[in-house]
Amino acid sequence: MTKIISLYNNKGGVAKTTTLFNMAVYLATEKGKKVLLVDCDPQCNATELFFCSAEDFDEPDKVLPGTSIYEALRPRFAGDAARVDVKEIQLASSPIYPNLQILKGDINFSRAEQYFSAAITQAVTESIHEKNTYAVMSRMLRDMGELHGFDYILCDVGPSAGSITRMTILSCDGVLIPIAPDRFSHQAIQGMGAIMDDWLTRHELILSTFGPYGIKVPLTEPKFFGAIVNIYKIHRAGKKKGSYAKWEALIEESIKGALLSGVGKKLRPYKAGLMDNPFVASIRDVGPMAPVAQIVGKAIFDVAQQDTVYASSNGDYYRGIVWEDWQTRMAEYKLEIAKIAVAME
Repeated sequence: MTKIISLYNNKGGVAKTTTLFNMAVYLATEKGKKVLLVDCDPQCNATELFFCSAEDFDEPDKVLPGTSIYEALRPRFAGDAARVDVKEIQLASSPIYPNLQILKGDINFSRAEQYFSAAITQAVTESIHEKNTYAVMSRMLRDMGELHGFDYILCDVGPSAGSITRMTILSCDGVLIPIAPDRFSHQAIQGMGAIMDDWLTRHELILSTFGPYGIKVPLTEPKFFGAIVNIYKIHRAGKKKGSYAKWEALIEESIKGALLSGVGKKLRPYKAGLMDNPFVASIRDVGPMAPVAQIVGKAIFDVAQQDTVYASSNGDYYRGIVWEDWQTRMAEYKLEIAKIAVAME
């Protein structure tokens, strides 16, 4: 059965899209899983990263292959169909990674805010149209999983609490929460408790109205798959710098107190032990490796020695101890991505 998972934080700059793309590549290449990326963010960063390894990607007249997410959902928004016919959706395959496909993003998908907002407000009423719109994302993702036999569908969302992000998260089996160990991520996690309470409470109410109308929808309550610590620095001895460790400890308290327990509707942990230690991976700042990987469209752990020419100041690729350090850090990064994959099993 397909697992549908997203990375979410209503604060930007926590390496969400980068981590998600690397997770997708790892699952597809190292684990041999069939993986679909779904770009639910109108900024389309995941789509850019997915396609930029193609040789002709930067050609001005290049049209990216496949159906976009807005094109796929538009028949429902227009009221022409109760649900999306996923057989009509053309998925694009990765230029370099087998087993990896994408339902590409679309800047016009920002228009979906109005449709999903109306559905969230009115799906609790007798409006069949709004109930079908509320259910369309979950139906589409699960229908694609069944049609194509995907092991994982990974959804990229924007750093917001808007209706697009809301409907995507509520269509998932679970959510991973990436954080940076700083004040702003701490504030975001504290606020996320109230956001999830509102989303899950309304979600439960809306679902309770579907039965009398004979609407069968595979809508579930997303679970907490774990948190990921990103973008911190270490001392030369390999120990996390004290300021980052302090913020990480505060964020851990907030995850336990605001998201997983306390007053209101909370995320339920996917696996035992997450209440004791919510962090499933810890990824330190990868420095110039991330932008180099973005230039060549590869996972960070797949950057080749020749690719380091994009990081060097003299126009030559790295050799010797500098390249050895890159290899060590790429292997370290890959190990943490592997931990995330285990958390998703």
